[in-house]
Amino acid sequence: MKILCLHGRGSNNEIFQLQTAAFRAELEDFEFEYVQGTVPHTEGNWSLYTTAFPKAPLYGYYDPLRPSSIQQAEDDLIQLIKENGPFDGVLSYSGGTALAAQIIIRNALENPFSLPDERPFRFAVFINGVTPLKVFPIEEGTFTEMTMENSALVKEASSLLLRDSATRVRKNKNEFEDYDPAAIKAELMALETKTLTDGRLCLSDGKYGITRYDSGIDGILMDIPTLHVRCAEEEDFHHGLHMTQLCEPDQSTEYHHHNGEDFPRGHAEMKKIAQLIRETAERA
Repeated sequence: MKILCLHGRGSNNEIFQLQTAAFRAELEDFEFEYVQGTVPHTEGNWSLYTTAFPKAPLYGYYDPLRPSSIQQAEDDLIQLIKENGPFDGVLSYSGGTALAAQIIIRNALENPFSLPDERPFRFAVFINGVTPLKVFPIEEGTFTEMTMENSALVKEASSLLLRDSATRVRKNKNEFEDYDPAAIKAELMALETKTLTDGRLCLSDGKYGITRYDSGIDGILMDIPTLHVRCAEEEDFHHGLHMTQLCEPDQSTEYHHHNGEDFPRGHAEMKKIAQLIRETAERA
């Protein structure tokens, strides 16, 4: 059983290997292959695990403000799957779950009649799943006439990319001399917020738009077996709950932890997650 592993935003392979060590020990017959992001992440320590690796470079898979970065990450991962696969499943955390879901959804939309063994993965494990992003070319009639300033999307992106821990930068600041919060803010403010004809908001650079997949509009987009490990107390709809709603209910299993946006932990909890991963794989 070969599993592709995608770490969270602001992490790396070493951290993700540590986070998953306890339940990997319960899955000795599984093979785990880790793929590290390439977009440098400079934010200050935010979790138990990044604190444990204060000088290790951290990465994300794409710049969420750049359509080209998002598309390139998808293209690169699809190529990696072709060269290093096939993979039975994908194990992903936080920001990595969005990329994993984007690959699954893209394949389903482009190849609606593909057989299970022709898909990127036969099953998926999403830990603290983040709602995946959708990038699309701007065409006539894509938007209503409405253009919004200081929209909810801009506020949300600002709170994520320009929060205090991000603008402080990590302890090894000398390694990130090119990091410029003002440039991130300018990049964000250069995007326009527009309303799509289906009612959802998107950010646009004039050529491409970035929005989220929406189960209320797009329906169920993933029909493979999925395991959703998330914090039930999390108030943000886009940090776990919505990912479950994009998946076929009859093929989904949920496990709730109580560590917020951080990784689940504890011997009993990790043992249970390992059991659920195995059961999800066996359903595929």
